[in-house]
Amino acid sequence: MTSTNGYQPRAEDKFSFGLWTVGNPGRDAFGDAARPKISPIEIVSLLAEVGAWGVNLHDNDLVPIDATTAERDCIVRRFKQACDSYGIVVPMATVSLFFHPVFRDGAFTANDPEVRAYALQKTLRHGPWSRTGREDFCSMGRP
Repeated sequence: MTSTNGYQPRAEDKFSFGLWTVGNPGRDAFGDAARPKISPIEIVSLLAEVGAWGVNLHDNDLVPIDATTAERDCIVRRFKQACDSYGIVVPMATVSLFFHPVFRDGAFTANDPEVRAYALQKTLRHGPWSRTGREDFCSMGRP
């Protein structure tokens, strides 16, 4: 990518983008997806092409919520290989404790002890594989 105005992004600028933003299919409350789905590996390639430094993610931006451990490990391995290949880092990874309807009344603070237990299990399951080169693990969710 060439620039004539001096605003060419460089890795040292540390621009990073979320998988959920670049891969957003444009779905809203009034309609279905308006754009085709883009795989996380394609997103990493696109980000590298435009000079981005990093990519951020929620666990389920990368791995489907119902993936088996073997599926998760394969997806994460391929994603990490793509990041390494394109020179993209993962500065932040977190667990999605808000999108799935089970968390409609909160995650760690839900009245239902089974929901609280699930939130903890999901967070602990995310922890070991999220080490995709990220610098920070961010825990956030509905209070």
